Amino acid sequence: MLLTKILAPFAEDIEMPTKGRSSGFSLLELMIVVTLAALITAIGVPSFQSTVANQRRTAAVNELALAFNLARSEAIKRVRYVSICKSNDGATCGNPTVEWEDGWITFANADNASPGTVDPGDEIIRVHPALNDTLTLRRTGVVDGFVSFRPSGTLGTAAVNHTGTLTLCDHRGAVAARGMILRPSGQWIVSDDVGHDGAVLGCP
Repeated sequence: MLLTKILAPFAEDIEMPTKGRSSGFSLLELMIVVTLAALITAIGVPSFQSTVANQRRTAAVNELALAFNLARSEAIKRVRYVSICKSNDGATCGNPTVEWEDGWITFANADNASPGTVDPGDEIIRVHPALNDTLTLRRTGVVDGFVSFRPSGTLGTAAVNHTGTLTLCDHRGAVAARGMILRPSGQWIVSDDVGHDGAVLGCP
């Protein structure tokens, strides 16, 4: 036992009575065990919680990146607009009360029109469910309820380029935030401090 190894150097200096000796823990031994357990818990639990939070954040960022990769490649392959929009029902683009963390869908526009709306004939390529309820995903810039890729692979619609930041946050706030910065070229980068406009990432 670990406790036996710890106390071994002192064993020769301690005279233990042989008569009526108990094989259980002494009060001193119990106090040592409790103290060690408290120390291990105090050190280990916050570290474990941070690891879990980091894994959730990384998984969410990866899922979002995969969605953008898919949408861009499908737009080029199909030679039509392919959009990603926030959606909490997996079938339609959400109204203003729906947030990006509620889920999103990737869909192709049959007639290259209304890229922010799922119209009859449009094909839903993939549905992404809501993120873990400890996470938020909010937008800034020319990104609102949807992001669209043109057939050329660039970001935007016939009327406007899409540029902005989707910021992922958890209970730790801005200190642990990650921002997906979207470029009109169709490229994006992940930042841990600032968004597309150079402003510090903020969390709701």
